[in-house]
Amino acid sequence: MSEDTFYKLAPFIQEYIYRQKWERLREVQTRAIDAIIGGTSHVLICSATASGKTEAALLPIITLLDYDPPTTIGALYIGPLKALINDQFSRITGLLEDSDIPVQSWHGDVAQSKKQRFLKRARGILQITPESLEAMLMNRNHELGRLFGDLRFVIIDEVHAFIDSDRGRQVLCQLERLSRVQVVSVPRIGLSATLGEPEQAAAWLRGKSDLSATRIQVSGEGDIELALEYFLFPDDSEEASVAGVALDNDDDALLDPVEASIVGRDHFFRHLHKMTRRVPKTLIFANRRVATECIGLNLRQISERTGLPDIYHVHHGSISAPYREAAEEAMKEKDRPACVAATVT
Repeated sequence: MSEDTFYKLAPFIQEYIYRQKWERLREVQTRAIDAIIGGTSHVLICSATASGKTEAALLPIITLLDYDPPTTIGALYIGPLKALINDQFSRITGLLEDSDIPVQSWHGDVAQSKKQRFLKRARGILQITPESLEAMLMNRNHELGRLFGDLRFVIIDEVHAFIDSDRGRQVLCQLERLSRVQVVSVPRIGLSATLGEPEQAAAWLRGKSDLSATRIQVSGEGDIELALEYFLFPDDSEEASVAGVALDNDDDALLDPVEASIVGRDHFFRHLHKMTRRVPKTLIFANRRVATECIGLNLRQISERTGLPDIYHVHHGSISAPYREAAEEAMKEKDRPACVAATVT
């Protein structure tokens, strides 16, 4: 661990790092801490999944908010998904446990009582989706100075999800509107997986502001292994013509696309069921909500017929918040297998 960088952090953060038994700060964290604490530019942080990007941004920002507390919300975290905000909220809450800096998540699933309580004395860190931020800008336009007048940082997570998109343009427009109630330009900290064109992302992050953008790109830490299987489904007439085909009962057999197209959906779900039993945590993505429901139902039925536990969840925007949160918690529990069929949520 770089001692010079480590001792730039607030004492309660140093204690947190010791309690978590971190052996060192990762390269992306060291470079980000030095850039954020020692600079005034926007910072784009690009590194692999699970490489510590969130902490790379939060450790120096929380340190600066602790040393010089703002009179309004000090840091605005914009995330593209409710599930991402929920996950980050639990991580930030632990980090701030010994501080006087509050944090509040804000999206459609958060209770109004919590939102109102936060607004009475708006300060600390606010985590919000672009849609909820838009509603706040429209409905509380007369309060923006009280809420964001002393804003110090904007964190934009999953920058690659915003570039060259309507949501991305919406976010930049929102930041321009917020800038009207701020005396100085607010640095933006962008977080992203490794990008092929970081210059484009840095230009997007900079927008029309008068600050430059510093790029921090690190590879090789926190890499994960990804496997991909795909299947071709026959149309209804083809499926009917092979209805009598005997299915392979070899549990270790893997289907190639041709085999999958011949035996149809039933074999696909049987194979998928075997796969989710071999892999502790599995995500199955579908393009439509009804497809996720179909996947979850089929897998549960197979588990029931074979006498195996039901480890299956469904996650999409029309499901009530408790069910979505249950799926998210199941995926985070280390000692319990879980499989979630989801849309982009």
